[in-house]
Amino acid sequence: MMSTLRCPGQDQRFWKPEDIYEVTCPFCGNDIEFWKDDPTRTCDQCGKTVRNPKIDLGCVKWCPHAQECLGILKQP
Repeated sequence: MMSTLRCPGQDQRFWKPEDIYEVTCPFCGNDIEFWKDDPTRTCDQCGKTVRNPKIDLGCVKWCPHAQECLGILKQP
């Protein structure tokens, strides 16, 4: 049986400890834990949606599998 190939950037087997980090909520100051592939998180304290300031989706521009991997449509 053949396994499905996964993007090394999205495959948690290749992640480093620094790929999980805390960001201070700009609305209330609470710490929010982000994983490197989280585009947004909801703050547990104030309920506001906070964008991940460190997210890097540069691969979307060149990867032929971006649509399947991230569930988004690539822009020309």
